[in-house]
Amino acid sequence: MNKNTRIGLVSISDRASQGTYKDLGIPSLKDWLKKVILNPFEVEERLIPDDKETIKAVLKELVDEKKCDLVLTTGGTGPARRDVTPDATLEIATREVPGFGEQMRRISSVFVPTAILSRQVGALRETEDHAALIINLPGQPKAIAETLEGLPAKGVNGVFAAVPYCIELIGGPTIETDATYVKAFRPKSAKRPEIIDSLILEPEGKADSAIIMLHGLGADGSDFGHFREELIASGAPLESTRMVLPNAPYIPISMNNGYEMRGWFDLYSLESRDREDAEGIKKTFQLIRRLISEEESKGIPRDRIFLGGFSQGCCMTLYAAVQLDKPIGGFFGLSGYLPLIDKEEVEHVGSANKSPIFIGYGEEDSVVPPAFTQISVSYLRKLGADKLSAHGYPGLQHSIDLDEIGDLADFLATVLR
Repeated sequence: MNKNTRIGLVSISDRASQGTYKDLGIPSLKDWLKKVILNPFEVEERLIPDDKETIKAVLKELVDEKKCDLVLTTGGTGPARRDVTPDATLEIATREVPGFGEQMRRISSVFVPTAILSRQVGALRETEDHAALIINLPGQPKAIAETLEGLPAKGVNGVFAAVPYCIELIGGPTIETDATYVKAFRPKSAKRPEIIDSLILEPEGKADSAIIMLHGLGADGSDFGHFREELIASGAPLESTRMVLPNAPYIPISMNNGYEMRGWFDLYSLESRDREDAEGIKKTFQLIRRLISEEESKGIPRDRIFLGGFSQGCCMTLYAAVQLDKPIGGFFGLSGYLPLIDKEEVEHVGSANKSPIFIGYGEEDSVVPPAFTQISVSYLRKLGADKLSAHGYPGLQHSIDLDEIGDLADFLATVLR
C-alpha cells in the first residue's frame, strides 16, 4: 500500500520568525498543495530565521527524523549576506539536482530581469534507509505558485511537474496531481498506481469521452456494466465513451449495526440527515478528483468527462458538483441527494456547478425520500447551478426505469454535441 507522502514546509525569514510580520510562505504553500495533490499527505511546518546552522539542523531533522519525502523552503535565496538557504541546503545535501534551480529562474525571468539573482537549488539528501528531495522556492506567494505551476499558456512547465517522478525514483511514495493545475510527467514505461479497484469498459475504437459511474450502497461497479449500451439504445452518442466503474471499499455501515459492505461513506439513518459522515464524504471526493484527473491524463478533454451516480453514488456526484473548482462535461445523479447541506463543508463552492447537471428520482422512493432530492435541487440552484434539470418519475421507487434512461440519454446527447 502506498504510504502517505510527508512534506516539510520551511519558511526562512528573520522578521517573520521574530513576529515582526505575518509569514505568508507556509500558508500559501499549504493552500497550493491541497489544491494540487490528490492523494493523502502530511505536513511538517517550520518557521525559522535566516541562520545557516539553524536551516541545516531543520532540514536534517525533517529528512532524517521526520522522514519527509519532499521539503519545500521559501525565502533566503537572493544574493544578500543573510540569504543563506541555498548554501545550507547544499551543505547537508548528498547530491544536487540542478535542473530545478535552472527551471525556476527560467520561469521567473518571464516576469522580472532580476531572476538571474536568485540562487534557488534543488537537491537530494540520502540516508541509509531514506531519501528526500529538497527544493528552495521564492518567498512571495505569487512567485511560489508561478514556479511550481509554470506558465502553461507559454508552454513552460513548472518544477512540480517533475517532482512526483523524482520522488518515486528515490524510493518515495506516489504523488498524484490534479492535471487542471499540474500535469505530472512520468515516462510511458513508468507503472501508474491503481487509484481504486475499477471495472473499465473501453469503446471499440479510441475513446473521446468518459463516464465515471458511482454505484449505490452494497453494490459494485458491475451493476452498471450494461449501462452504456442501454443509454446508446435510447439515443445517447456514447459509442466512443469509456466507462469507468469503480468499486467502493468495504466499510462498516452504522445503520446496519456496523456490518461491512461496499460504501462511499457511512450512513447512520435513512430518515434523518442530522448526522452525516463528513470525513468519509470528503475522502471519497478526493478519490473522485483523482479519477477525473486520470481521465485527463489519458487525453480525454475535461469538458467530455462526466460523473454520474446512483443512490450513495448520486450523493457523491452532487457533492462533487459543488466542490470541484472547475467545470467538467456534466453530472448526473439518480435517486440521491446533496449531503452536508448547511454544513460548513459546503461553503466552498467551485465553478463546477456551472456544468450541466441532470437529477432524476422516483416519486415513490422509500429509501431516499423524494423531499431530500427536491431540497437538494433547490439548494443547488441557490448556489448557482443554472444548467440543472430535475425529473421526478411517478410510481418509481429506488431504482431506474426506461423513462429515466431516455431522459438521461437526451441530456447526454445535448451536452456531447
